[in-house]
Amino acid sequence: MLSAHRPRSSLARSTLTQMGVRIAVITALATLLSYLHIFDVFLEDALANLERDAARRSQQEQALFSQAEGDHAVLRQALQERMRIWQSLDPNPRFDSLVMTLPDGTLRNRLEEFDGTRMPCIFIPSGVKIDADFRRRLLAAYDVVERHGAVLHVRHTNTYVTLPEAAIVIYWPEYPRWCQELKPEAMNPDFEFFTVSTPERNPQRRMVWTGITEEPISISLTTPVDLGGRHVAALGLDLLIEDLRNRTLGDSPPGAYNLIFSDAGELIVHPGIKMKTGAFAYNILREDRPLETIFEQPLSAEQRIHLRAIFERVQGRTPGQKVLELAEYDEYLAVAWLNGPEWHLVTVLPRSTVSSVAFGAARYLLVFGLVSLLMELIIMSWVLKRQISQPLQAFTQATDQVTAGDFQISFEHSRNDELGRLAQGFELMAHEIQRREAALRQVNEGLESRIEARTQELQEKNLELETTLTQLEETQELLVEKERLASLGALMAGIAHEIKNPLNFVNNFAQLSMGLVEELREEMTQPRPGQEAASRERMNELLDWLTQNVGKIEEHGKRADSILRNMQMHSHVRANAQEPTDLNALLEEQLGLSAQNARLLYPDLEILFRKDLDPSSQTVDLVPQDFGRALLNILGNSVYAVAEKRKRVGEGFAPEVTVSSRSEGAWVTVIIRDNGIGIPRQLRDKVFSPFFTTKPAGVGTGLGLSIAQDIVVRQHRGEIRIDSEEGQYTQSIIVLPRSTAKR
Repeated sequence: MLSAHRPRSSLARSTLTQMGVRIAVITALATLLSYLHIFDVFLEDALANLERDAARRSQQEQALFSQAEGDHAVLRQALQERMRIWQSLDPNPRFDSLVMTLPDGTLRNRLEEFDGTRMPCIFIPSGVKIDADFRRRLLAAYDVVERHGAVLHVRHTNTYVTLPEAAIVIYWPEYPRWCQELKPEAMNPDFEFFTVSTPERNPQRRMVWTGITEEPISISLTTPVDLGGRHVAALGLDLLIEDLRNRTLGDSPPGAYNLIFSDAGELIVHPGIKMKTGAFAYNILREDRPLETIFEQPLSAEQRIHLRAIFERVQGRTPGQKVLELAEYDEYLAVAWLNGPEWHLVTVLPRSTVSSVAFGAARYLLVFGLVSLLMELIIMSWVLKRQISQPLQAFTQATDQVTAGDFQISFEHSRNDELGRLAQGFELMAHEIQRREAALRQVNEGLESRIEARTQELQEKNLELETTLTQLEETQELLVEKERLASLGALMAGIAHEIKNPLNFVNNFAQLSMGLVEELREEMTQPRPGQEAASRERMNELLDWLTQNVGKIEEHGKRADSILRNMQMHSHVRANAQEPTDLNALLEEQLGLSAQNARLLYPDLEILFRKDLDPSSQTVDLVPQDFGRALLNILGNSVYAVAEKRKRVGEGFAPEVTVSSRSEGAWVTVIIRDNGIGIPRQLRDKVFSPFFTTKPAGVGTGLGLSIAQDIVVRQHRGEIRIDSEEGQYTQSIIVLPRSTAKR
């Protein structure tokens, strides 16, 4: 029969299920929106970093080319000067001591004292007219290369001077026998290597970066040298492509890669492509050679199409555009221009790199949200079980008792809500039914005797008196409970008042953000022809406002969180045991911490921290952590007071904070004094009230002195009072018993 009144399903379970499903849906939607927002933020940041990185890399490489051109300018002047000097000198002895004629007709270094790792090598092809002018020019070239070659070798692969007759003087320590092993037919005056510096090919007489050469693969800088209006020589140096490749591939943003190609379509550097030794650069636009003769592993058709798409996108960009989108490959390109060789340095960032980072952050938010949901459901389950399920189960059992004729029921009377009032009414109803049933039974059985009736009446009176007494006791307990709830209500009112301001700010900035989002959506969905730049600028401005609003929401949300955490600290039940503590050492420690905090908060303010500690204070029974927190709160107020006075008075004010201790028999007194702004007389009675503060909004929560009073008075059975004169000083006086064992 008892089971007939029990519900088949749990009210708490169904409520939790409905709430859990709704919160889970909201969490999933919030995670999706967070992912989209995080992706946009990460993408914007990644593109900015991509542009900066490409600019940085181009500056580094451009510096090498510019440095090479600067070195050539110095060398050209030095060579011209050296040729002028040799015009008045006899070149024959020096020339004959450096070179000798070989059987093939060429002239090369004498081998007796030649060391190619330290000295320039000389090659003169056969058939050249070796007159005095040629000898002087060759010796001038040898002197310049000998003097500057080793110095410039730290920056360049080699340094050389060529003469129009196809002669060369070169310093190349990595190839010390290059001139001795050079084939006679390898040097011809008609080769581009020599003609590129002639007046016919270079009438502007400017420095020229040649195309890529082989063995080893490099790019060369050639500078014509004229003397008296006549082309007499050309300066040259090589930069190895392999060094450029290593620098370019080894310095790219995470998830991205670098490549270099010329304005004519020659592929210089690519991370996934390695050219064969001796092969010239691959041309992205037109390449007639078999690919297996160019690359160690031939390019696939997809790779060639991808490279061509990158090249065409870079070539088709508008002037000044540095970051491009390659939509068909979901990639972003950062482009930088290298003057001199006229190359494009391109950094490629796949969109998937940004999305994977954003997905990881969103996944963390989802997991955190689900864990929070699970914890919230567990807490709600516990609350519903205690506050609803258990009282309802008690009502069900009481109903079964009354149905069975047992009217002796009782409920817990500590609740003052609807269920508590229902329990009181149910008890009164059961007692009334019992009384009326007893009266009806007495009428049916008759009056046996007046004595028995009188006795029964007295018993009923006694029962009523006991009931009344019980009700009085219950009423007294209710009054005590109401008083406690009234105190709790005052505290909650303070919390509500303090939290209201940051929540209002959060709501206001949220509403402003919604308006900005709607305006941004209108800008995006209703483009204005011919005003794309203005529309983009407007959207960027709206995004900046949204960023500021989100920052304000975060700031005031943290403010509300700080208030709640301080309130938790204020209401926390302290179970730490007191222990004998060196009071003076604790005071010195907290004074040092306050001094550090003051230097962090007010770096431009010099505060004099004094201490006057009584050595006879010895040890005091304390909870060091809690009492130290109370001292930090008071010292923090003192630092704020002197800082505020410095703002008002100016540089002539010398801020001071003094901590002293005094032993007075069974008691110890601690005094913290500052010469700050003081406390007005009409506010001194309120300083220990929770949430009361004289600081401006956002600076203090008003719980510091309330927590300190709770620690000193309730936990340590001491006293705390404030003595202050407005504009002059404030001192906090704490009196503690040495031991609380007998108190």
